[in-house]
Amino acid sequence: MGRLSSSQQLTPGGDVSSVKSGWAPVLSAAALWGTTGLVFQSLGTAGGADAVSISFLRLALSVPFLLLMARMHAGTWLAPLTPKGWLVLLALGISMAFYQLTYVLAIERVGVAISVLISICGAPIFVALISVLWFRERLHVRTLVALAAAIGGTILLVGLPTDLNSDTYRFWAGVAIAVACALLQAFYVLAARAAGSVCSAAHAGGIGFAIGALLLLPFWPEQGLHLSYSWSGWAMLLYVAAIPTALAQTLFLNGLKGTGAIGGAIASLLEPLVATVLAVLVLHERMSWYGVLGALILLSGIVILQWTPRE
Repeated sequence: MGRLSSSQQLTPGGDVSSVKSGWAPVLSAAALWGTTGLVFQSLGTAGGADAVSISFLRLALSVPFLLLMARMHAGTWLAPLTPKGWLVLLALGISMAFYQLTYVLAIERVGVAISVLISICGAPIFVALISVLWFRERLHVRTLVALAAAIGGTILLVGLPTDLNSDTYRFWAGVAIAVACALLQAFYVLAARAAGSVCSAAHAGGIGFAIGALLLLPFWPEQGLHLSYSWSGWAMLLYVAAIPTALAQTLFLNGLKGTGAIGGAIASLLEPLVATVLAVLVLHERMSWYGVLGALILLSGIVILQWTPRE
């Protein structure tokens, strides 16, 4: 990403028109990601699938869809890459593969609430820190306010955990893994932003996710890859591969060109809100008053981030 010009340093993305054009695809991608929780829960409980198998199949099955989109959009199945381009897509694949793996490992040790709070809320913070310390970007006050509102709203939405694990070592190991998960998600956002200058979004996703799927092979369970799914299970896997992975990846990469890495990371906090709303509508879970308040604060943070003052 390099050093930004003085006009670009004040906002999360670039010029006003490109920023506005980037919000719709980024927010759409985050909303699509929010639908995966229900699907993974159904696959785990009904199909008996393990986390590594689901993560591998999600990445592997998304590759044909991404390459097909690349063929339709750019006219080629694969894109010629420079050594720098291969490094960027390698970083994209590594961060995506191990983000999923560490997220699952964190949940096994400290539960969903702490894992979501640390990994999802920590990612935009890491993106902001890396952007300031490494890329020498300056954060606008509006961006900081939006970041604080979005993270605070997400904490209220998810809720603070009450049943902490009594096993001290296991608990802090889970916290450390969740922090690593947040850092990997931040690297994914930064790698996705860099991929925009390497090749098309679909090419980047297809090649990067193929690399990510291969990197998960050493983590297969001893009994091998779980493939015993019902027809509905395979339909759910294909949905996750095609929509919240392939399509969302393409939307997110295209949107990052306008919103910038920091803006994209904050906007991705819409994911837990969509997941919560779906849980209320489909699973008939109850939403507390502070959860509703958190949702409103989270949405206000995203609105603040998109608001462009008149000159």
